[in-house]
Formats: sequence, C-alpha cells, structure tokens
Amino acid sequence: MDREIFGDVIRRAKKAGADQADILAVESKNISVATRLAKLEKIVQADVIDVKMRLFIGKRSAVVTTDNLDELKGMSFIEKAIFAAKNSPEDEIEIRPNSDELCKSFKEMDIFDAREISSEKLVSDALKCEKIALQIEGITNSGGVEASYSCSKVMLIKNNDFLAEYQKTLNQISIITLAARDGFLERAYDFSEKVYYSDLKSPEQVAKKSAERTLRKLGAKKIQSCKVPVVFDRMVSSQLLESFMEAINGASIAKGISFLGDKLFKKVFNRGLNIADRYAISRGLRSRPFDSDGLECMNLFIVKDGVLNSFLLNTKYANKLGMKSTGNAYGFEGIAPNNVCIENGKKSFADLLKSVKKGLYVTEVLGNGLNLVTGNYSQGAVGFWIENGEITYPVSEITIAGNFLDMFSCCEVASDLEIESGIDAPTLLVDGVVIGGI
Repeated sequence: MDREIFGDVIRRAKKAGADQADILAVESKNISVATRLAKLEKIVQADVIDVKMRLFIGKRSAVVTTDNLDELKGMSFIEKAIFAAKNSPEDEIEIRPNSDELCKSFKEMDIFDAREISSEKLVSDALKCEKIALQIEGITNSGGVEASYSCSKVMLIKNNDFLAEYQKTLNQISIITLAARDGFLERAYDFSEKVYYSDLKSPEQVAKKSAERTLRKLGAKKIQSCKVPVVFDRMVSSQLLESFMEAINGASIAKGISFLGDKLFKKVFNRGLNIADRYAISRGLRSRPFDSDGLECMNLFIVKDGVLNSFLLNTKYANKLGMKSTGNAYGFEGIAPNNVCIENGKKSFADLLKSVKKGLYVTEVLGNGLNLVTGNYSQGAVGFWIENGEITYPVSEITIAGNFLDMFSCCEVASDLEIESGIDAPTLLVDGVVIGGI
C-alpha cells in the first residue's frame, strides 16, 4: 500500500473543505479452495484492497469506500465524501478521540506468519482431509472441504498526524461429512483456524473429528417436552457468548435496544464466572495492536465474578454514553471484541455431566435465537439425552428456550476451554431450560 497516495488524498480533502480526514486501508492476498468427492470444485486467488475514508466537516461526518486505488488519484472520490458529509445530520457528540489518546506504542503479538501458503498446498490438504473422511466406516458422503489462506496489511492514517499499520495472516480448513441410517441423513462438521499454518489441526484430525460427530448423531430420537438442565457443548456455548457480545455492544446500549442496558456493575452471571477480552494474545486470531479509532486496544474483564463490568465501546458510543472507549472500534462505524472468552471453571466436563441426573447435552443449534431487546432465547437444537450423568442416545427435532438473564444467573462452567475461533467458551451447564419436543 502506498502511504503517499493516502496522504495526498487527505491533503486534497482538507483543501476541498474537510476539517479532518482519516483513512483505514486493508490490503489482502486471499487464496481459497474447495474440493468434493476427490475433485477440485473451486480455486479462488484474489488481491483485494478496501479503502475507507472518514471525513469531517464541522459536526457532520461521512464514510466513503472504494476498492480501486485509481479512484483515489482523481477528485471524484473526495467530492463524493464532501457531498456525503455536508448532507449528513449534525452530531452533537464528538466521535473522534483526542490526539493525546492515540496509540503511541505497539505490542508485539506474533500475528504474522512469514510462510506463504500456496494454492497447491491448500488443494493437497483438502483432498487428503476428504479422502480420510470418506474411508471411515459409516461415512457415506461429503459436503466438501474448504481450505484458505489470507495475508492482510492494515493501515490507519488520521489527518496525516497519525500513521500505524500491522500485518496479519489467517489459515483455515473445514469439512462437512454425512452418514445415513434407516432413511435418515445426518451431517456434521469440524474446522481449524489459526494465524500460523503450522498450528492448524492436521487434515486427518479434522476429518476424524467431523466423522465422529456425524456418526454419533445416527439413530436420533424425539423426546417429550420438558424443563431440564442443559449442558451446552463448547461450540454452542461459544455461540451464546457471541450473542452476549452483541448485547453489550455500545451501539445497542446507546440505542436502547439491549436487555443489558441497565445491568452495568450488576450481577448478571452466576458467582465465579469471568469473561475476559484480551487484545494482545500471541498468535491470537483476533489480536491487533490498535483499533479503528487509533486507540491502543486494552485488556478487559467484561464480567468479573458474575458482575458486568464493561460494555464494548468505540469513541463515538463511549462519548454518547458518557464513558471511555474500550478500544473496540472496528471499521470506523462498528464495534467488535478482540480475543474474548469465558474463563475456565473448576469442574471437569466429566464432573459437570455427572451432576446431571436427567437432562440434555446440546451439541448444535440452528439459527439466531436471541431477542436483543428482551433477552428471550429460543433455538432449534440437536444433542444427546443424559441419564444419571451418562450420555445415552442422540435426540433431534427439538427447541430450547429461556431468558438469557435467567440462564446466566444459574450456569456452571467446566474447565475445558479451547481457543478455536477468538470467541470461545468452555462447556456450560444451565439449569431449568425449556425443551420443546413432541
């Protein structure tokens, strides 16, 4: 990326009437492949650049975007931004950080793998993964394998007074496997995503885990509607955590559309439960040295001993709420967590399971089930029935329902946390969840 081009755009924008202009540019090299039944279905290689300019005129501002560097060399891009800003509503709240708040030092977090992965390597691993899966007894078909490599360079320039950049790599492999019994088809998946390619699970590990999950679902039964304890598998509890992140997003809080809007510094989880957001984890999938406002990201204890200690905030919504930014600005307009997790509890998965006399172990949920305004929760689910602390038979065609506040207040946390996606949680046990069955 050419800093001179961006610097010149900012100078010309200010000359054309802007009080301030900021540029956030992301340049990426992406390779993705897809295979199915031992054949290459897709290979995509693309060099992509995304440039966002946020321009301020008085109390008005606008964001314009382009993926064409040549567009930056003329005046049309600047004129479009000036027009958009002049015709936007005034904002009485300052949405920019003060210059003395901008990031001045950048922590080393090892998020760039200098090894460049070729399309040939991705295809080879994808074909190997699927071949292994299809050789496993009981697996009858494949939904395919996808493998990808991405190398990105992020650059932020603020009014030509601040410039910072970093590089990041992401590698991923995933598979869907299928199995049939008595006319019923089941499917499951597994994946691995890491900053370093060498840290990925092997194609064999991914294939075997997906096959194991698929075969376990065969012979699923329907169950009667009931209200029982529910054990949420790590993959599902991580999705619940992601929904919780939406509820503490500063935009949702400021707009009054979150059920957690009046819960700051109040107990919302069971005592002993902690949720941490850490921005500088070595090789962390969501690690980054600074946010899109130019602030250094920070480590947060979002929930400490069950008490909600912080919302996720950028400068704009922090000022609207009379708070301080938490360094979670994303893409000028958005807010996003960094590496967030529910910390390990004290019980092992086995001990958590043993504490359930009769209940449900949920391994998969369908759809987005949270009503952000009320906290009510309902999703289709797949899992296994628990009897006397033992997993017995698979169940399907059920729904699970409750209210997040009620669920949070009585949940127990296992000690089996694994960092897989950057938004991660251990197994959770929640008492008194409503199961909709037959």
